[in-house]
Formats: sequence, structure tokens, C-alpha cells
Amino acid sequence: MEGGRGRDAQPDAGLASGPASGPDAKLLARLKELERENARLQTALSTACTGCDDLLTVTALNEDLRTAFNALERSRAAHADSERRLRAILDSATGHAILTLSPSGRVTSWNPGAVRILGWTEDEARGQPVDILFAPKEVSAGVADALRVRALAEGRIQEERTFRHRDGSAVWGALTILPLQGDEDGFLWILHDRSDERRMEEAIADARRRATDILDSIDEALVALDCDYRVIYQNRRAEQLDHQSLSVMRGRRLWEVWPQLAGSDLEALCRKTMTERQPTSIEKRFDGEGTTLWLEIRFLPTAEGVGCFFRDITMRKRAEEEARASHERAVTILESISDAFYAVDHDWRFTYINRKAEQLWGRSRDTMLGRRLWEVFPKALGSESLEAQKQAVREGREMTVEVVSPVLGYWVEVSIYPNADGLSVYFRDITVRRQAQQALLQAKETAEAADLAKGKFLAAASHDLRQPLQALLLFVDVLKPHVQGSQGANALMHLGRGLDALKELLDSLLDMSRLDAGVVQPNIENVPVAPLFDHIAASYRPVAAAKGLELHVSSCNAAARTDRTLLTRMVRNLVENALRYTESGRIDIECRRAGGRLLIEVRDTGIGIPPDHLERIWEEFHQVGNPERDRNRGLGLGLAIVRRLSQLLNHPVDVQSKPGQWTSFVIALPLGRTVEAPATAAEAATAGRGRFAVVVDDDAIVLLGLETIFREWGYEVLVAGSEQKAVEGLSRKGRRPDLIVADYRLREGQYGTDAVAHIRALYDAPGKPPSPGPIPGLILTGETGPDCERDAAAHGLGIIHKPVTPRQLSHALGELLGGT
Repeated sequence: MEGGRGRDAQPDAGLASGPASGPDAKLLARLKELERENARLQTALSTACTGCDDLLTVTALNEDLRTAFNALERSRAAHADSERRLRAILDSATGHAILTLSPSGRVTSWNPGAVRILGWTEDEARGQPVDILFAPKEVSAGVADALRVRALAEGRIQEERTFRHRDGSAVWGALTILPLQGDEDGFLWILHDRSDERRMEEAIADARRRATDILDSIDEALVALDCDYRVIYQNRRAEQLDHQSLSVMRGRRLWEVWPQLAGSDLEALCRKTMTERQPTSIEKRFDGEGTTLWLEIRFLPTAEGVGCFFRDITMRKRAEEEARASHERAVTILESISDAFYAVDHDWRFTYINRKAEQLWGRSRDTMLGRRLWEVFPKALGSESLEAQKQAVREGREMTVEVVSPVLGYWVEVSIYPNADGLSVYFRDITVRRQAQQALLQAKETAEAADLAKGKFLAAASHDLRQPLQALLLFVDVLKPHVQGSQGANALMHLGRGLDALKELLDSLLDMSRLDAGVVQPNIENVPVAPLFDHIAASYRPVAAAKGLELHVSSCNAAARTDRTLLTRMVRNLVENALRYTESGRIDIECRRAGGRLLIEVRDTGIGIPPDHLERIWEEFHQVGNPERDRNRGLGLGLAIVRRLSQLLNHPVDVQSKPGQWTSFVIALPLGRTVEAPATAAEAATAGRGRFAVVVDDDAIVLLGLETIFREWGYEVLVAGSEQKAVEGLSRKGRRPDLIVADYRLREGQYGTDAVAHIRALYDAPGKPPSPGPIPGLILTGETGPDCERDAAAHGLGIIHKPVTPRQLSHALGELLGGT
């Protein structure tokens, strides 16, 4: 019996080895009951053996106990196998984080997928509150508790949200929560990592937003249609045009949105693009109540159907109409001028001939247009005129030559202007002028008063010399905003510098002739010296720096009694002289008081002046150290003009020099009273603001240049080649001019002053409405004699001498209009 009890002890030890649940628990309870019964019987056997029946009972009980123990072992093995299979399944689901939670929300299991997706190991996660998966703000808000409450209430919940990785980064996941049912409650969480999908979705959405932003930013309206011509998209510009939102437009056919398109040429083009899969376009005009709208409409095939692009081209159409009108005005001018004019293309074929040329040649222009120049005029081959035109084309520059015409047989002045389309040529009969020039040259050679003859010659020739230069100065300024690219800008800059140099030379000649003629009258006033010095410094410091020289200008708070313009010219000429003859070192401009006078000194470290030249430097065309007549050192008129101005203003000029080392010029001026410079609105008054200007000039190029620059300034302009043309134009215009600008000497013995007087008379005659005063007028001339200035003053007109830069003309107009 004791041996049997020893065998029964092994099942007892096995039962105590671990917990059991379910069927195993019931079996274990039965085994314990059997053990207690066995223990009771064993006790009874030990005290007294009453019979064999009890021994049989004990034996049966031991058999039952062995059977129950074997059943328990089989159940435990099956349960362990089930747990292994379940664990294998959970461990293989690496694409999902699968975890279980206790009813209080703490982690009780954590699969490898959770390790991969969320970062914590199973040992780190088990026992932790599920709050570790949420951001601190969400933890504070009780998000995890709310999810558990919802899961218990709904039985199953699903949502997508952000979870926190162990390293603090965000994980976007699709979460499923299931409450567990059993002896103990809990929760099953299944988390699918959708971070990559989320990023892809966001990238696609961002790409769509960028595409929409791009389409919304273009200046074209876009309406996209599907294969049934239904609207699937329109950009912001389209909404502005049709005044309907995309939500209203989407799904409607194109002709349902715009019924007027049904049966139109636009519908036909749209259908053609849809069927033939080829782009089509059209420019369409739409007239409304008092408005006109031009649209450029393009239909482009797309994967969905057709894209309809609409661009507002109203401004372009208006510009084209204005260009056509401008061309017509140019033709009107070319037909009205007294110069003969023709244009040829790059093959030397006539493209335009004006009426004057037709008359001079005695041939109908219809028989010449489209033919080459030498086919019409064989005598032109090899002539000086044609060679000059070819040279102008080769060099790409304007030229003016005086030649004997091989066709007409007398002297003509030929002005040649290359352009993008070919060549424009003006010519006029100058036989009388040539004869006069020849006579003048002969008289100059034989006259005893050489200076007087020189002055008369300059005065007579000034007008014709300045006309082409005047036109060039105007057109260079007009061209600036239209030249593209650094090469073109550099070329235009060099052209402007060349014209400035030519203008400077002509200005010097004009100054000499006007000073010799005695027509310059100083305007003496109190002139502060500081602004003059500032202007000189700004103008010449870059020039000095380009030569490697230092230009030092001292401050000066004094004022002088002088003519502002003439004193500025004196100082500028002295500074320019110093720049020409100084190769290294510096140039100083200073002022000081001495003996009740103001002294202005210009000192340089140049080549100096030999003692025997100190008086000769004041003579015209005399230059020290320039026997080759290098034009980079000017004409030798600068100091001659300084001497004449000093005599006119009574401002003595003293010169001292040490050859090879330095030269000093000192101007002595009477001291003036320092006054504040009054503010002026002269420059502001040059803005056209719709003013009506009449411009009269018999030179076609100058006339075109003036018309262009005035329009750039905002004026409405009437241009005419003569007084008669101006009066005819005004009679058609029906508007009183705000300003008249006229050349002094016109064709056929007419004068600009008379033209201004006659135009004024049109509006100041008896019976006319009272006017605020005579129309402001300005004489723009190349004349240098005193008659011109006296005539202009007698008519109350301003006067400015050609050639003038646009800035100078603007200032003159500002002073004229600012004082009216």
C-alpha cells in the first residue's frame, strides 16, 4: 500500500507545477477530490484493515487518479501547442502591430510587428500604459481612455490617426480596437502602418495643389472639357471672365454655359480639336455695351478631352491699331514735307516713294515700287550717293552727304538712315546753298576781317548742321527703353556718347559765333557756388576716374554775383581742359575769398604750359602739345570761350603754370549774397498729362523725333511741316493748343514766329471765347544771329538752340509751362 502511495505522489507534484483553466481546472479539482478520498482511505487502512473491499476501493481510486492525470497532461500539451501556433501567427504578422491591453489599459502582449512599427521591444512595452503611443497633449486630453470607452460601447472601432514612435517621430496608422471576452476583460489593438501611403497621398495632393496654383497663376483663362464637352475644371482667371465658380460650371456642357457658342465658329474649332486631336486657335472680337473685348482662343487636345485657353489681347489689338494709325500719320507727314523721300528694302527694291520724290524724278511711283534702285536709275550705279548709302548699310550708321545727283544733275543733300527693314533716304535741292557756301568760302579766303567772316559762316551754316544731330539726339533717347540685350545697350550708349561729343563741338562753335555776334546777354543774379561745384563733380568725377585721375572738389558756402549758366560753362571748360592735358595725378577745384572778391581755382598736375604759350592759349584752335590735331583733345575752342565769357561778365581769369608739373586757372568774381534756392515746379510741368502740343518743323526726321518724344511725355501732338499744314490740321482738330513749338526758319521764306502768331490769332480773334492768355510758344532753332532772339522776344516766345538733348528740351518746356 505504501508503494502505491509513492506512485501517486508524482501526479500531486505535477498538478502543483502550474496554473490551469477551463477543462483542465475541472479535472484538477476532481483529482484533488480523489486525493483527499485516497488520503482518508489510507488513514483508515493504517489504523485498521477491516477487509478486502476497502483495498479494492483504494486501488480503483488510484486508477481514476492516473487516468485524470494523463488527461490533464494531454490538455496541457494541446493548450501549449495552441499557444505556440497563435504566437507564430502573431510573430509572422510583421506588417501589423498587434497588442493586447489589460482592462486598465496596460500592455499585456506585444508582437514583432509592434516592435518594427512602434520601436519599443516587448520587454520595454509590457506593463506600460498604452499612453506611450500618444503625444503628451493627447495623453493630457485622455485620448487613450476615450478610445477604450468607445470600444466597450460600440464593440469595435476603427480610425486613422497619428501615433508616437519610440524615437518621438510620428507614425500614421489605421487602428482597430476589439474588446476581449473571457474570464478577464481586456482589449485587442491591431495597428496597420500607413505612413508611406499617407506620405504618397499627401505628395499627390500637394502635386495637385501645385498644379492648381500654377494654372491659377497664368494669365490665360483655362476651361478643361471631357469627351462629352462637359466642364471638369476651370482656373481662377476663367472664373474672373465668366463670373461663375467651378462648382457651378462642373458637369455642364460648354454651350450650356455659353449658349452663344452653339453653332458658332468657336464650337466648330472645339469639335475639330476633339475629333482630329490637333490644336486650333482663333482671335475673336466681342462687343458689349460700350466695351470691346478681344480674346485669343486656343483649343488643345488633352487626355480627358479638350483644354480651352482664353487670353485677353485687347491691349495688344489696341497697340496694333495705334501702330497702324502712327504709320498712317508718318505717311501723312512724309507726303507733306518738302524733302523728297524714298525707302528701299535689303535687296535695294523701292518700298515707298513720297510725292515730292515722284515730282522731282518726273516718274510715277507705281512704275518704280518693287524694282531695284539701279534698275530704275542705271546712272546711279557707281555714283557717290549710292556708295554712301552702301557704306551706311555696312556700318549701320546714319550719314548725311552732299553730292551731285546722277539723276537730277544738281547738288542735293542726302540724309541716309539704316533701319531693320532696309534704308530710308531723304534728299533736297541744295544748289542755292552750295553756291552760297562756295561764295562764302571764297569771300572768307579774300576778306580782310577773318574773324567776322568766320562768325558769319558759322551763323549761316548752324541751322542745317544741327538739324540731323537734333533728330539723332531725340531718337537715341526714345530708343533707350526699346533696346534689348547688353550688346544693343552698349551700342546705343556709344552712339549717345558720340552724339554728345558732336553736340559739344557744335555748342562750342555756336557759343563762339553768338559771342562774336554780341547776342549773349548775361542774367546777373546771386548764384550759390556749392550747387555748381556739386554738378561739376557729378559730371566729371567718372571721367577723371576712367583716366586714373583724382578729382577733388572743395566745399564752398559762398555766393557770387554772376550769370549762373555762363559761369558754369567757364568752369566746365576749364575742368575739361585739365582732363585733356593731365595724364596722372589730380585735379582740384576750390574757392576762397580774397580782397572782397570770390576766387574759383581749377588746378591740375598736367603737362603745363610753356611761358611763350600763356597768351596764345586763349586763341581759337590753339592747342599746346597737339600738332597732329588729335580730336580727342577737342577743337581748341574751350579756353577761347572762357576768355570771351570772362570779358562779357567782367570776371578776370588768371593763369599760372610750370611746364611738366602743374597749371592753375583762377576766376575772380564779385561776392554775392547767399540765398536759399527757391523750389521750382518747372520739371514737373513737362509731364504732358494730355496737353495738346503743336510742333512745326520743315525737317522730317526732326519732326518725327519731336512727335515721338512728346508722345512719350504724355502729350497729344499735331505735327506739321509748315504753317499752312498746321492751320489745316487745327481746323480739323477743333481744339485749342496748350503749347506751340516751332523751328525758326521754315521753307519758302516762312518763319516760326509768324506761324505761332497766326495760330494764336485763330483762337484770340474777335468773337472767340475769352482765353486765359496767349498760347505759350517755344522757338527751337539752330540760328545763331541776333535777329532770331529779337524776333522771339518780340512775340513773347522762349528760345532754345539746336541741338538739344531731351533733358534740355524738357527743362525749357518746364520753365515755359511753369510760368504760365
